[in-house]
Amino acid sequence: MNNIKYYLKDEVLDGQADIEFKENSVIIIRNLFEEPFCKEVVDYIQTNESKIIENYKNDKKGLVLDEFKTDRLIKYFEYPFSYNRNLFGKFSNSTIYKIAEVLLKEEVYLFSMEIHSRIALGTLIPPHQDNAYYGLKNGSALTFYVPLNSQNPTDGGLRYLKNSTNKQFDHYQSSEKGFSLTIKDKEDIKSLEKIDPVYEPGYCSIHHSRSVHYAEKVPLNIDRGLVLRMSFFAINSKQKINHLEWYEKIVNKNRSQNT
Repeated sequence: MNNIKYYLKDEVLDGQADIEFKENSVIIIRNLFEEPFCKEVVDYIQTNESKIIENYKNDKKGLVLDEFKTDRLIKYFEYPFSYNRNLFGKFSNSTIYKIAEVLLKEEVYLFSMEIHSRIALGTLIPPHQDNAYYGLKNGSALTFYVPLNSQNPTDGGLRYLKNSTNKQFDHYQSSEKGFSLTIKDKEDIKSLEKIDPVYEPGYCSIHHSRSVHYAEKVPLNIDRGLVLRMSFFAINSKQKINHLEWYEKIVNKNRSQNT
């Protein structure tokens, strides 16, 4: 498995992943959620997808769509928790909060929960750091990336580059639909070592806001990938002055290019 350490959740709670997280800005947990539960969520999304699209069709921020052949499919959906609190609330349980606080060494709150979908020959995910989007002064935030079905790095699964949690790179506008930022100078990351997780349903990569990550396009012969993504911020996190205005301009440019 790519010589990657796949932790158990109890090992992370005991602090056994702390050094790796600080040095690489990402760790992988196996079986954080049960596979039958992940299948239940996939079935729910697919059964209710057209209804979600209809209900949120005018929300250009919270819902982004992909088109595959004649189908309109969710690419990004920002409100799964409010849409079905009983189902999606199971992802943000007390153990998840404890893991986040062990890794960040701070109290946290749930900033966002989203559904992400990757279809064959859809957009790639350009190399980026989440804090370029967040604009946090101290970067004290992390993301739980939970594939709901099997995903491999060569088939569009999320890939990482080893990067310390205190290194932030400059970003600028990306042309990829739904991914408005990318690292400005790719030479800055050229020498970083790759981490290529192999995901089974319910596995989870947890990455710091300064983690460098990306994904290739999904090949034509690969099934659609579905992901539940949660971001946690430290309670004392503060955003940089004028970041929101700068980011909104970037997002608007990206959307105008992809409509």
